[in-house]
Amino acid sequence: MAPMGPKKGSTRNAQSNTGKPNSRGGISKRRGAGPLKIDRDGDLNMDASANASHPNSKRPNNNSTPSGPATRTSSRNPRPTAKAQQIIQRALNGDASQISSRRVSRRADTEPLVTLKVEGLKASKAASNQGGGVRELLTFIERKAKSPGQITRPIKIRKSQMSGDFVYITASKEDAPQILKLNNFLFAGATLRITEAPEGIPNRDSTPLSSTALEIKEQLRSVLSTRYDVNAKLLNLSTLGEDPQLNQMGFFRGEATPEKMFRALMAVCDGLFKTAQAKRDAIVSISLAGNNVNDVLQIMSLTDTFPDVVNLDLSRNQFKDLKALQKWRHRLRSLQTLLLNENPIEVANPNYKAEMITWFPKLLNLSGTQVRTPEQVAAAEAASRPTPIPQSGPDFRDINRVGEGFITEFLPLYDTNRHNLAAKYYDEQSTFSIAVNTQSPHAPDVPLPTWGAYIRFSRNHMKINHPPARHQRLFTGVNQIQQFWRQLPPTQHPNLTAQLDKYIVDCHPIHGLADPVGHNPLGVDGMIITIHGEFDDQELGTTKTAKRSFSRTFVLGPGAPGRNPIRVVSDMLSVKAFKNLPTSAPTQTTTINDQQKEQMLLELSKQTGMTPEFSRLCLDGANWNFDQALASFHEKKAQIPREAFITAV
Repeated sequence: MAPMGPKKGSTRNAQSNTGKPNSRGGISKRRGAGPLKIDRDGDLNMDASANASHPNSKRPNNNSTPSGPATRTSSRNPRPTAKAQQIIQRALNGDASQISSRRVSRRADTEPLVTLKVEGLKASKAASNQGGGVRELLTFIERKAKSPGQITRPIKIRKSQMSGDFVYITASKEDAPQILKLNNFLFAGATLRITEAPEGIPNRDSTPLSSTALEIKEQLRSVLSTRYDVNAKLLNLSTLGEDPQLNQMGFFRGEATPEKMFRALMAVCDGLFKTAQAKRDAIVSISLAGNNVNDVLQIMSLTDTFPDVVNLDLSRNQFKDLKALQKWRHRLRSLQTLLLNENPIEVANPNYKAEMITWFPKLLNLSGTQVRTPEQVAAAEAASRPTPIPQSGPDFRDINRVGEGFITEFLPLYDTNRHNLAAKYYDEQSTFSIAVNTQSPHAPDVPLPTWGAYIRFSRNHMKINHPPARHQRLFTGVNQIQQFWRQLPPTQHPNLTAQLDKYIVDCHPIHGLADPVGHNPLGVDGMIITIHGEFDDQELGTTKTAKRSFSRTFVLGPGAPGRNPIRVVSDMLSVKAFKNLPTSAPTQTTTINDQQKEQMLLELSKQTGMTPEFSRLCLDGANWNFDQALASFHEKKAQIPREAFITAV
């Protein structure tokens, strides 16, 4: 890290006679022992006096060669080192990831981490294992998290800690969403609840701080209090090398480490603001101007402590190129203003702004220049979010009103008499499955429902990826379906005929279904119906109700002789949190003029051979959708009377 600028009034040259940079007054690399001690994580050691060793003491050489002096042998077992004792103790406590995390590369320490909270271990059978089952739980999570999204790279848990009924784990921002998909998974007979923990891992170190440590901590708090503007929500950390209180504490004398002093300041901020929301509410803008920083790695702790800062001033520093800023490329996703004025990069790379705009998706102002408008940011965010498939109105191509009759009878019977419904329309080859979508968009004014009555039967292929589990959740035959339906909560659907606006129903013919009699090897014709809508259900054994959205797809085929003429070949139900159906696009009838209708009449008559009168009837039935009218003609051609054609067919 480049040194900070000299203190006010100082005339000392930036370099000594030897040509080496002078580290006084700036954030620079520590090269020797100083008055302040730093722990292994880079924070101030608040109890340094208790751990300081004599400067003349020598550490024993554990790598002596055979040519060195002979060592005395002993019949006793060698005493384990302090490091080995720590590793053994962590293993006994079940904190397995702390051991493996030692082997994680230094680069992983700079990655933004997400803290997750896992509940359910204590209720599992693994809780009786040595170490409380933590090691088994971590192995299970890392192994299972690869499967839901077909992830080929390994999923890694960086740290873990058992605290009460929870196991806290940390993972990278890339791995955390994959781990969250394991929410509601079964582990050793217990259901896991995995959620984000914005408060981070609880501090289990209850050792009281020494008086020296408390004094240093209070002094750093005092520094922060004088540099915080509560009205502007601004934390002003500019020109730290000129701060009299920090200089009095000795941070810029000799070969002290201002870089680690900065990390200590961030550690104090973490103690002042306990949650991510508290940080967002208190700190909107931060200034680091005039600190001679030449690489963001030197102030990386800023992005860990305040990842949601909106305005950041890095002017009057020593950033020379994009490489010096690149480690922040995937961080500070809420940044709207970034000032890099009076940095060497402005001269060395005048086009740096074009690249940095792509790094920060919400950036509006870069070094005093507007690079986006709020409307552009909102449009980009909307484009990046998944959107439902647009609905242009139902595609309802029924044959002899079979689909209409089935669906209007099905919904009331499902609400009132599921047993008789299954007996009438389902047979021994019929299949039924249910899938729960817990992550679908939902109405903000409707409370999210619970899924306890559905989740254990869910066949959602994004969650259930092992063939045996999928097969177990596919119910085949009328008896299995009747038995399963009794376990589902009672429902109440809106009246289909009176409240048609609460549904979208698609219906069209399908070919090649299995012949229940076996006479036709090419299969028989049937129908596929998809209905989207809503229903209210009641939790079993209680009076608690919930509103949900659903999609249900039926495949209908001809029934076997002596049975109902219509049978359900397949029934797939998907349930999710309630959300109003998308508004259907206006029908083409309101936008097609008479001239266009005449052209469509002529073209349909030409392609089908029907008279204009029957072509008009066909187009009217399809709301003047030419493609749909043509498809309907080919499906019903055999039923159209001969007089509908200009020439005999």
